Amino acid sequence: MAEAILNETLLSYIYRRNQINTMVTQYQNSKTLAAAETADLADWKTAKYQNLRAECKNIFSNTYVGSTYTFNDYTEIPEYTEEIEYIDCYYEAEMEDMTAWETQLENQITTLTTELTEINSYMESYKSMLSNNIKNDYNYSEGL
Repeated sequence: MAEAILNETLLSYIYRRNQINTMVTQYQNSKTLAAAETADLADWKTAKYQNLRAECKNIFSNTYVGSTYTFNDYTEIPEYTEEIEYIDCYYEAEMEDMTAWETQLENQITTLTTELTEINSYMESYKSMLSNNIKNDYNYSEGL
């Protein structure tokens, strides 16, 4: 009876270990996705900057050159500075969200890895107890 209980406990730990391994894999995949989204966000910012520069250079050359405005180049146009500020603020807010998400994923992975280590040590203990019980039963039956 003791062997059956130990074996059942060992099987439940194996089941939980497999669940944890699956969850860790899912979280690691999410971290990879987060890294890709971070790269996409950086590409978005670069593309927005390039488009804005091209647009403001065009506006500057068509509207402000030779006018009464005292702008030296397109970077001094109010629309340019406002749009740059918007892009920077949006990028920083999104990066904060991405960083928080990555931190949460890392914390989940750490917690699950700790639980996995504990389960592995419990499993070794139960395997040892199961082995000892089987040896004792065998030795007891030989003594009869």
